Amino acid sequence: MLFQTYGDRNHPAVLFFHAMGVTGASSEPVVKYLQDRYFCILPTSTVYCEGQKYVSKLDEIRQVEDFFCIWPSRACIGQRAAH
Repeated sequence: MLFQTYGDRNHPAVLFFHAMGVTGASSEPVVKYLQDRYFCILPTSTVYCEGQKYVSKLDEIRQVEDFFCIWPSRACIGQRAAH
């Protein structure tokens, strides 16, 4: 999974999810209007990431959870989803 981020990490976060057939970059036109007030996070599913192999939906969820758990200067947000 690839995570693109825009804006200041100290602002409230907005997590975007893309539809099938497109990537996180498809949300960039909206992000242009939000990035001054929000920290925008645009993940791209492993299916569309060159050199990565899609494993499962649960693995995609884990990668999003891991992103938030290792997010600099932030504690792990909430509990991990039960798999």
